[in-house]
Amino acid sequence: MKGWRRHGLRLVVCAALGLAAGFAARIWTPSEIALALGWDVAALTYIVRVWMALSPVPAKEIKTWSRREDEGRGAITIILTFAVAASFLAIFDMISGKSNGVQLALAAFTILCSWTLLHTAFAAHYAHRCFDGGPDTPAISFEGEPPRFIDFAYYAFTVGMTFQVSDTDTQTSAMRRLTLIHGVVSFVFNTVIIAISVGVASSLIGGN
Repeated sequence: MKGWRRHGLRLVVCAALGLAAGFAARIWTPSEIALALGWDVAALTYIVRVWMALSPVPAKEIKTWSRREDEGRGAITIILTFAVAASFLAIFDMISGKSNGVQLALAAFTILCSWTLLHTAFAAHYAHRCFDGGPDTPAISFEGEPPRFIDFAYYAFTVGMTFQVSDTDTQTSAMRRLTLIHGVVSFVFNTVIIAISVGVASSLIGGN
């Protein structure tokens, strides 16, 4: 329960910063732009916090995370996945009508933030779940040096871009199940991104 409270509090802080940014932006901008800006601030805050907190952690310490830190991480990942899905509503709202260059640029930036957030969340989840079976039995087999967070980010972003693993092997059914879920979610999101890109291209052509 302690892990859930800690991760949940960090998520609430990111959401609060996003809400504050969105409300401030609403004073000068339309609601759809303010919503996108608020989401971008919340997403970037979470991304930066995760990378700054986890990148310096040595491989030896990562091996002790599973039992001590992962409580609630799965729920956080699910919440973030649905939040990323909801962010696309703001993107669709911006490009559904006659969009100007600023709106299209913001839509593209929001897509980038959402995509990075999704795979960063899964990278953290992989890192916290890898040693569920103990420090000497990793659920993901990395060649060479013991894995650090950058290695789990490499795994997560590879799945996110190609829907498969590359030079790593999954060793447990639980990790294969998590990777499968990540691959399916990534496929859906990438398909949506393609659809949005087509919409943006249509807007640009129509504007000309």
